[in-house]
Amino acid sequence: MTRDRIVAGLLLVIALLSLAASKAAPFLDDAPTAARTAIVILGVVCGLGGVWLWLRQTPEQQ
Repeated sequence: MTRDRIVAGLLLVIALLSLAASKAAPFLDDAPTAARTAIVILGVVCGLGGVWLWLRQTPEQQ
């Protein structure tokens, strides 16, 4: 359970950083559209995975 929460926290931080970088980072202005799209998709996938791990019930909790 604790390991899941730690991994979920890391995934949520990665999601936050990637989504913030896609909106605010000046170095991405010159990046191709495919790279910016990949960063956004990475952020969304990490965010969804983090939320799923955080809310997942282990067999001991059922």
